[in-house]
Amino acid sequence: MSPASQGVRAPPCGWVLSDFNLTTAGQETEGKVGQKRRQIRTLTLLYKEASKAKQLAILLHIIGLRKILLVLVYCRFAEDISRLREGVRLRDGDMTGSTVPTIVEASIADLQTTLSVGSITSVELVVKHLHRIAAYDFRGPCLNSIPILNPNVLDEAVASDARRAAGHLRGPLDGIPYTLKDSMKYKGMTCSNGSPALIDVVADEDCFVADRLRNAGAICVGRTNTPPMMASGMHRGVHGRAESPYNLHYLTAAFSSGSSNGSGTSTAASFAVFSLGSETVSSGRSPASNNALVAYTPSRTMISLRGIWPLYGTCDVLVPHTRSVQDMLTILDVLTVEDTRTDGDFWREQTYIDVPTIKRPQSFLDMKQNYKGSLRGKRLAVPAMYVGGHTQGAKPTVVSQDVIDLWKKAKSDLEALGATVIETDFPLVMNYENDSVSSQAINVVGLTSDWHLKERGELVAYAWDDFLKANRDPTYPGLGSVNGAQIFPRPVNYPPDRYLDQKNFMNYPGLVEMALNRPAGKSVWDVDGIAEALSALEEQRKRDLEDWMDEQGIDIVVFPANGDVGRADLEVNEESAKHALQIGVKFSNGNRAIRHLGVPTVSVPMGIMQRSRMPVNLTFAGKHGQDADLLRYAYDFEQHGNRRIAPPVTPALATDEINPSKDNESGRGVSTLSLEITSAERVGETAVEVEGQVKGSSEESVVLGAYVDGTAVPGSTIQMEDGKWTLRATFKPFEPPTPPYGGVGQVVGNVLVVVLARAANSLVGKMVLIDQKAAIKT
Repeated sequence: MSPASQGVRAPPCGWVLSDFNLTTAGQETEGKVGQKRRQIRTLTLLYKEASKAKQLAILLHIIGLRKILLVLVYCRFAEDISRLREGVRLRDGDMTGSTVPTIVEASIADLQTTLSVGSITSVELVVKHLHRIAAYDFRGPCLNSIPILNPNVLDEAVASDARRAAGHLRGPLDGIPYTLKDSMKYKGMTCSNGSPALIDVVADEDCFVADRLRNAGAICVGRTNTPPMMASGMHRGVHGRAESPYNLHYLTAAFSSGSSNGSGTSTAASFAVFSLGSETVSSGRSPASNNALVAYTPSRTMISLRGIWPLYGTCDVLVPHTRSVQDMLTILDVLTVEDTRTDGDFWREQTYIDVPTIKRPQSFLDMKQNYKGSLRGKRLAVPAMYVGGHTQGAKPTVVSQDVIDLWKKAKSDLEALGATVIETDFPLVMNYENDSVSSQAINVVGLTSDWHLKERGELVAYAWDDFLKANRDPTYPGLGSVNGAQIFPRPVNYPPDRYLDQKNFMNYPGLVEMALNRPAGKSVWDVDGIAEALSALEEQRKRDLEDWMDEQGIDIVVFPANGDVGRADLEVNEESAKHALQIGVKFSNGNRAIRHLGVPTVSVPMGIMQRSRMPVNLTFAGKHGQDADLLRYAYDFEQHGNRRIAPPVTPALATDEINPSKDNESGRGVSTLSLEITSAERVGETAVEVEGQVKGSSEESVVLGAYVDGTAVPGSTIQMEDGKWTLRATFKPFEPPTPPYGGVGQVVGNVLVVVLARAANSLVGKMVLIDQKAAIKT
């Protein structure tokens, strides 16, 4: 333990984070001039990417005219600020966001500006997101989207603030909070992939995308929910499932394929600014549609999957979730950098076929200025079966009247943007699903009759075995060490199972046996028929989509992301189960064909359905490598009208507000504080006690504050002597809903305590979770 600090004091009463503006003796050594110089160096990194209005704001800040700036801001954006506080997302003419009074619905660019002009620090920004998580995710409606919080999240925020103060900003993501699916490795954190059998797997390193984000300065708030092994959508895993922030009576993702449900909910509810999900069938597109988010499913090889749990290697892709296309472009500049390693990334590692190289733009974000008007003159195909029409040979697909109505408005908007929209068939999906030819769940020309079993057998078993071996966790040396019966336990007499396609069920104990009996040296690439299978998948996409588009003169394919949404009670309601498991509802439109054949897509909000008050997206799909075009068209459509509405279940809190008038000189320097939590216990029926130590740089320069479940506690509850402090506070007990089976997030049922220490030019924080039913300390 560090030596005790002298002169540490507690404030006489509780404080609100955004109201801090301290000046102390310790600040004089730093100097206002030095602070301003560092701010200017940071601001210049943002100036070129800013709109004219934001450039003016930056310049005004640099020359010190903050009072003039505030007058302009409040005069220009007073109405927008009022409406934003009501939870409605507004954007300026460029739809990049207006001045941010709260963190709710805030864009990356807006938050980066507030960070750089000193209205907030990254520590404060993270804490505000933690407040929302406490209020809505593991309490209140208990959305359960982030079952595991990053214990080092505030340390990461402190490091970001130090970089900003030193003028070493790493880019537009520095200091921005995000969430990561529980299938993705984040060094030192568990990576259970939603399975009870793997709950204690600890990641030995970051996956590629997490490493890219860490190096870009982004801050991982926590891990998002997923069903066991991502092999479903809304089946409950070891941490249960996420719920909808739009309507608790409906699912936040499709039941059969929406495994990134926690990713979708966490971003939509502003528990983080963006999130990383993944997709094997529609697990990224579906939660995006049900949460009015932007989703990007890339072409094969575009984004490395190294360090992410595989499911079906032929299908898997990373899927980022954002609240706007501009935010998507911002993070893609970080995520799409080529990975020099290929291990664990199926399509980049295989050597049987040449996947066409995709030319990446030097900067997706820089291309934005040319995106408006990109739909003009384009010819768009909409498959009739997804908008209420009929196509001979197509599988019957549910399309609700609400979706038809929203499509009609979207079609009108597309035409107003200069596009020609025609109804067509969709051979990519129709041929793939023609089981009358193959007598299999799928129909791909060139696949052997037993390939379906191999793809759900040996390929999965060996890939999971390889993942565990590469992870080097001694408790899980390989798949053979795992209890197969606990990989994906299913409840008995489960209503949805009666409507699921039994041909796609996997034998999990059988997969463990395959790993145990795996011949020495045999790899995924030695499975019989794999070379022919990969060639067949690529050829079918080229033939049934790309050649068809060329023959019809089609630039892109566009369609509603789904035909309806499933109800949340399908686990106990037979009619709800039957509805949720129909084509058009159980997956996103396009079903398995989109992912299995490697079709890139971008989905953006299309509107809110009248009956359910749930969102639905519009999907833009195209040829392999057409990714930049799809992003361009999606941006053009998004700019034409504001279709995203903030979720009503998670409205803005008082603690969400950012004080734009605060020039936060304190808390923005290189940290001279150290803060430790040495113990945290329950000391009464509704009381907790947290002890620790803080070390400051000078006398009378440190102030402590704390929050319990997002609520500021009175300063009198913090007692300190010789740098050692004790916090004793009360909490409100919360009894989470009891799920019909499965678990709940690790954070659910806990008390979240956040302690912050502020000095003249630094702010540090720690958080701790205390079980509200733990034994009472006597």
